[in-house]
Parts: sequence; structure tokens; C-alpha cells
Amino acid sequence: MAGAASTGGLGSKVAAKRCPAGTVRAVVAGTQTCLKAGQRCKRSLDRQYHRYGFHCHTGRLERIKPVPAPRNVTIEATGPPQTVFNWTKERCEDLDIPDLPARAFRDVQGRVQLIAAHFINRRFVGPDIDHLTHDCSPILRSDFNPDPSAYDDHEWLASTYSPDGHTVYALIHDEYQGFEHPGQCTNFSDVRWCLRTSITFAVSHDDGATYEHGTPPALVASFPTRYVPDSGHAGAAIPSNIVHNDRDGYYYAFVNLKQEKPGQPLTVNQDCLIRTKDLSDPSSWRAWSGGTSFDTTFIDPYRSTANPAAHLCRAISPEVLGDYVPGRLTFNTVARQWIFVGISGGGFFYSLSPDLIHWTGRNLFYPATVPWTYACGGPDPVHYPSLIDPNSSSRNFDTSGATAYVYFTQFHTQSCQQVLNRDLMRVPIRIRVP
Repeated sequence: MAGAASTGGLGSKVAAKRCPAGTVRAVVAGTQTCLKAGQRCKRSLDRQYHRYGFHCHTGRLERIKPVPAPRNVTIEATGPPQTVFNWTKERCEDLDIPDLPARAFRDVQGRVQLIAAHFINRRFVGPDIDHLTHDCSPILRSDFNPDPSAYDDHEWLASTYSPDGHTVYALIHDEYQGFEHPGQCTNFSDVRWCLRTSITFAVSHDDGATYEHGTPPALVASFPTRYVPDSGHAGAAIPSNIVHNDRDGYYYAFVNLKQEKPGQPLTVNQDCLIRTKDLSDPSSWRAWSGGTSFDTTFIDPYRSTANPAAHLCRAISPEVLGDYVPGRLTFNTVARQWIFVGISGGGFFYSLSPDLIHWTGRNLFYPATVPWTYACGGPDPVHYPSLIDPNSSSRNFDTSGATAYVYFTQFHTQSCQQVLNRDLMRVPIRIRVP
């Protein structure tokens, strides 16, 4: 209708409004307005701003940039491994080991902090990622709580994300180790049958110097059944790093959901994509449930009687990521899409995705012995790969360019057995269009 503008489905017609040059006429929340980049906006109305070519992720309007077509890339190592942390020379105690993929962020002082967690969690700190010092002061200690419903036993700082360098939000890999607590395990021949894993939440309000959680710790993801001694391993485990997707304003991470029982094959082994818009609220994470929907919630089986089957997330690309130990996600500017670096039976591989849901096949780029393929007399195994680009423009290193490093843990063996001696290593890589 001439002289009128549609509200875009808001159910009414309003008289057209003239807007100055360089702005876009729009109807938002039933009100005519003129939009331009940089003006204040309401995040709750983000989907309405999308109709007119804008985002509202930060409280200020930003133009939605055209999305360039994804490109296939190759990754190749360009030099020998370098030692970042030598356990023999630099450990603070014997249990001071790199036991999860490395995570990094820049704090409010401009320093780089790198964490390769164990259940006595420490950090590396330095002016940049090439000049880090290992700090012996724990930033999070495990509480070794014998109550499985407390989610407060052995705790690894698995993923960190800081929006401002001062406050740091973290996902915790929590293990309830029944074999460590009297009356919670009788089968000590295989401690997997007395293990339950969960993802909980912690936060630092002092630039990453210490982390704290509630009592009991706030639950992010879990297996929807209670711990039963000797019944097997079940849980949500080892989250990937957290990444921010500028295209939709959400924060994303992978978690692995697993269930295995004595004498039986794996009954559940799937990788879940979870997301939130509010890192400060651990209950806000939702798992992918198919298509473009993220509707699956996780429950606390000690405090809920909901049907467990309704709270199992849907698997992401099981043929690609089906048995991965979470490595690292980054948005790569050369590939123009997401790169995931993980581990398989042959070494380290990468996979590509334009949307975090659909992934290419595995591409092996760093052949190596891994813990489950190690044979006595063979090379020492490696584990926990993590791609980090020192030149990333992101405070949390969740973007990467043409060159980067893959950090990993080098296990050492003695008399054909793995021992505590583990070093943190990195290998330089190049990412290019073939």
C-alpha cells in the first residue's frame, strides 16, 4: 500500500516515516524507527533487526556483513615440536601435569594466560604466548567431595572465556571417582566402572588469578542418571574451548556424552554442540536437537525426576566426531569457516564446518602414536591437541589465520607404562588453500 509500511508480521500497518540518508527505515517492536550502525539497540530484539541487515549483539547496531563462501584448506606442520613446559625441570609438584587441551586468553592487563589443566589447576602467564612463566600458585583446587550429587570431586579447568579480560567464565570437567571414596566402589580391577563425569561452572573475578563456584557447583551438562557403584562410566566430559559466533551472537562448545557398562559395548558415545548467550548463567546452555534448533536441556538427576531419555543431546556428525577427545575450535580466516583439531587413532586431524553442525571428513595432518595405539618399545604417545594462533585478534584466541601452533601433551613411558612425566609441546603449522 502506497504511503504505508508493513510491520513485518507484527500485525498492524503504520504510516511511512521519512528517514535521513544513510539510515534504514524499519519497524521494530511495532514502532517505526530509522536504523544506522552504531546506534543503541536492544539485544532482545536482535531477530527483528536482522530483517533490516543489522545485528544487536553488543548493545550497538552493527551491519550484517556478507558471508564469503567457505574454502577448503590443508594444514601442515612447518617445523619440529617445541617444548613449552618440561615436567622434569619445571613442575611445582609431581601432579603438576598438562592433562587437557591448552586454553588461552588475554587478560585486562594485556598478558596472555594459558591453562593446560589438571585437578590441581595452575596457569602460565606472560606478556605474549611465546614468553610464558609457569605459576605454581593454584588457581582452582579440587574439593574431593565424596558425595556424587555435589559435583565437587576432581575438577579440571577445561574451558575459559573472558569478555573483558577481568571476569573469566569457565567450564569445569568434573570427575566423581568412586574408587577414591569408601563404600562407592568394589571393583578396583577396572576403575572405569566407578566413574561419573559432568560439566560444571566456575568464574574468576580477579583477572584469572583464582576461580570459584557455588555450593554445590552449578551444573552445565550431565548424564541424566544417578551414580551407582560398579555400574560403569557415564557422563558429560571434557568440553572443547568456548567460541563466540559473530553471525548469531551465541557462545558454543562441544561436550562428549558417554555411557559404558561392564561387559557391554558403548551404549552412548556422542558429541553434543551446546550454546548460550549468557556465559554468567550455567543453566542457560542448550544442546542441539536437530535442524537449527537448540532445545535440549540437561537435568540434575539428583534433583529432577524428568524422563532421562528426553535429556540426551543429539549427536553432531557422528561419522567424523564420534570418538573424539575434544581438541580446539577456531574460526579460520583462510578457510572462512570453522576448523576443529582433534585426535584419532593415527594422530591429529582437522575437520571443517561452515555452521558447527555439518563437518567434513577427518584429515590427518600430524601422524603420531596416541595412548590407545601405544605398543611397548614404540614412540611415546601424544594427546590433547589444541590449535592456537598467537596473532589472533580475539581476546580468547577463538580465531586463527594462515599460521598457528598446535599445542599438545607429550606422554613419557617407563618400563612400557605411562608415568606422570608429561611435557607440554607445540608444533608450528601452516593453513593454506591447496
